[in-house]
Amino acid sequence: MDKREELLKKLYLLIQEINEAKIVVDDEKSRYLNNYENGIEIVIKRLQDGTLPASKGGLIGAMRGISEYDSLASIKTLYDAASDVDVFYSRECQEW
Repeated sequence: MDKREELLKKLYLLIQEINEAKIVVDDEKSRYLNNYENGIEIVIKRLQDGTLPASKGGLIGAMRGISEYDSLASIKTLYDAASDVDVFYSRECQEW
């Protein structure tokens, strides 16, 4: 599996975790997660159409979106999925 496919797999897992988190959070956080999910879907689209640049050591920002709220960061599977996306992109996707 190439780096783009692996990143795409991790992004889809993050989308799954976002949707599971929406079930257990209040309405405000659920709306926030909807917006966050839209942002992740934009990253997926850019990855699929080839316009997502290589990381050059940077991050996508998946963790920043989760760490906005302590209650979201405390959902371990969501936190881990977001962390996995950022770490993989930063370390493994420095070049395509």
